[in-house]
Amino acid sequence: MSTSGDPERDQPHVLLPLLTSSADRLLDSARSLTGEQMGEPSRLPGWTRAHVLVHLARGADSRVRLLTAARTGTDLPQYPDEETRAREIRQGALREAGEISGDLEESVRGVLRAIVEHPGSAWDAPVRWLGGGMRPVRGVLWSLLREQEVHHVDLATTYLPHHWPDAFTTRELHETLTWLRKDPAMPPVRLRADEDGAVHCVGAGTGPLVAGSRADILAWLIGRGDGNTLTTGPAGALPVLPTWRQ
Repeated sequence: MSTSGDPERDQPHVLLPLLTSSADRLLDSARSLTGEQMGEPSRLPGWTRAHVLVHLARGADSRVRLLTAARTGTDLPQYPDEETRAREIRQGALREAGEISGDLEESVRGVLRAIVEHPGSAWDAPVRWLGGGMRPVRGVLWSLLREQEVHHVDLATTYLPHHWPDAFTTRELHETLTWLRKDPAMPPVRLRADEDGAVHCVGAGTGPLVAGSRADILAWLIGRGDGNTLTTGPAGALPVLPTWRQ
């Protein structure tokens, strides 16, 4: 998924309220987990809830580095490399529940503070994202919201796709469809959201019509829902989707 950022939509004064309320919900869920619950499986294969929370904390820290790089003109990569990122998650997930949730709160509040303090003239500065690509730091805003909202669902608590804010669901569905149209493994399917009735086609050819709420369609497309609330026409099984990255 792109982290380039949209200069028109990715404005701090527009997204900061969404980011802050999203962070508050996420942190409430994290604080409610006991040590035993942290060690239970998340929705992500091979990861416990603790792994998800540590991933979110380190992801927030990585965005502070990108903002620092943009502000100072230094070359600070988002992460040193993939192995360092994975090792920090593995090791961090072994800590006590209170330490994990406290670490997450410090990191999330830190990146929100860095966003507030970031100079308005430096939002389009290129920075080095994971994988080595140089893209505008503006991408921190939407990518952070995506991380918080999607991985909150991955915690497998009471937070579900239908809790996603409408503003998030509407835009993220659009971006997901744009991404899937580039994937040769995507089967043909027509998608109709209940909210506006618009039909979106992805995949080569004419596929079945899959209908439901935006949140349920998005959750199914990105592997955060089994699609059991969606309808298909003609009646039948849902198409098999390509594996979505975590």
